[in-house]
Amino acid sequence: MLTRSVLCALLLLVAGYADAEVYRSQDKSGNAIFSDKPTTGAEKVQLDVAYRYKVRVRKVVDGDTLLLDGGEKIRLIGINTPEVQSRYRQSQPGGEVARDWLQHTLRNPTVWLQYDAQQFDKYDRRLAHVFLESGQYLNALLLEQGLAMLTLIPPNLLYADVLIQAQHSAEQKKRGIWQMPDYQAQHFRIFDAAKSYSDWQRWELTARRLFETRKYMNLMVSESLLISIPKAQLGLFPPLESYLNKPLEARGWLRKQGKQQRLYIQHPSALMVLPR
Repeated sequence: MLTRSVLCALLLLVAGYADAEVYRSQDKSGNAIFSDKPTTGAEKVQLDVAYRYKVRVRKVVDGDTLLLDGGEKIRLIGINTPEVQSRYRQSQPGGEVARDWLQHTLRNPTVWLQYDAQQFDKYDRRLAHVFLESGQYLNALLLEQGLAMLTLIPPNLLYADVLIQAQHSAEQKKRGIWQMPDYQAQHFRIFDAAKSYSDWQRWELTARRLFETRKYMNLMVSESLLISIPKAQLGLFPPLESYLNKPLEARGWLRKQGKQQRLYIQHPSALMVLPR
């Protein structure tokens, strides 16, 4: 039976392979294994493997950014890893671990890229889903190891379900960042509106009111903290009234605007209703 080799064969640039059946399971170490044959406990994953491109990695820049032989930077879609030390920024807990894991994983520097709806970010880095020659989905592997945070940004949602499942697995097993104090959820009672929060955050809070601005629907936590959801993404969310007056966990980056701070959320995977 084919296991890790099956997706490598599927990476051929043939559109007809797009309907191939692929099954995902885990080995004893918790690593993802993909196969063309169903096994006990395996889940079917429909991967569109058309239009993948074979490239060589020259350098691992950090846990979620690669430099290719041709000089182009590739940013892995759907994830964010902690920062590493550079002349522009301080390192964050887990940043070097993610980078080192990626360097080790890419000892064979040949990978396959698959693009999504939006190919470049605001820093002009090309965005891609990255697959190893074994067929393993690198973006999801980083999440499964607890080395990255899920960061889904529409319209790049091709493998959103796979990535959500990968992070859920890491959280349940408390792998990597999910056991680190720096990445535990903070309660709104310690929120300081005057402070600048530059890092990725998890906040436990309650939204009391919903109101509309030109581009956003806003869940008001307090006069100083808003959760802002782009109107363009509302179709991805349940009715926003369903979030009101319930314990929530919101994840992302806070942006300070005058006396107010906003947490911009573009996908419901970053806004969860907590059990009471």
